[in-house]
Amino acid sequence: MAALPSDASLASAITWMTRLAGGAAAISALELWTIRADWSDRGIWRPAALRPTWGALTPLMGAGGFRAVLLAQLSAAIVMIASPATALGQPMASVATAGVLLGTLLAAMRFRGTVNGGSDGMLFTVLAGLLLARIAPTDSRWSQAGVLYVAAQLTLSYLRAGLVKVTRRPWWTGEALLAFLRLPAYGAPAPVVAWGEAHPGWVRLVSLAVMAFECLALIAWRSPTWCLVVIAVALVFHGVVALLFRLNRFLWAWWAAMPSLWYAAQLLR
Repeated sequence: MAALPSDASLASAITWMTRLAGGAAAISALELWTIRADWSDRGIWRPAALRPTWGALTPLMGAGGFRAVLLAQLSAAIVMIASPATALGQPMASVATAGVLLGTLLAAMRFRGTVNGGSDGMLFTVLAGLLLARIAPTDSRWSQAGVLYVAAQLTLSYLRAGLVKVTRRPWWTGEALLAFLRLPAYGAPAPVVAWGEAHPGWVRLVSLAVMAFECLALIAWRSPTWCLVVIAVALVFHGVVALLFRLNRFLWAWWAAMPSLWYAAQLLR
C-alpha cells in the first residue's frame, strides 16, 4: 500500500497556494486601481448610483474609502507572497489571507457582483479554503479539509464548464469559440481573429480539445502522473486564454488552486 502524503506535503501545498493566491490578489487590486476613474464620483460605477445598497459599509465603498481598501488588500497580498515555507503556523499569513478575503468580498459588494467573473470566484474559493486550513494549524484534518475543498471546487469548475459546452452545438462546430475571439470586449489580436476566420477547421479542433480537457479533468484524481498531465494542460490552457483575451486574473486564480489538486492526487494514490 502506498504511503499517505506527509504533513510536509500538506504544508507545502498550503504555502504555495498562499503565495500564488497573494499574487492573484495583488493583480486584482492593481487592476482595480488602474480603473479608479470609473468608480470615482464621476465614473460609471460612481458612489451616488450604488450607495443605497451599501448600508453601514458606505464609508468603505466611496472613492476615498475604496482606495484604502485596495491599498490594504495589496499590502496583505504582498505578505502572502512573502510567506515562508512554515506559513501554516504563521499568524501574519493567516491575518493577511483573511484581509485579502475581506477585500475580495468588499470589491464584489462595491460593484454588485464579481468584476472579473469566474476568476474572482475562484480566488475567493482558494482564500476560503486557506482560511479553513488555518483554523487549527496543529490539526491536519482541518488543513486537509481546506485543501481538498479547493481541489474539489477546481475540478468541478472544469467539469461544469465542459458539460455546459457539450450540450451546445456551436461549441462542437467551433462557432462559439470564434464568436468569443470576435468580441471587442476581449480584445483578441486582430491577426488571431483573422486566422480563425480563415481556418474554421482548426478552430473546431481547438474547441473540441477544450471540451475534452474540461470534461476529463476529473482524471487528475486518479494518480499523481495523471494529475501532472492535467495541471500541465491546464496551465497551457489558462496561459493561452490570458494572452488572447487579456484575462490575467484567469491564469493566476486557477494557478493558485493547482497545489490543492496535486495534494489530492497524492492522498488518493
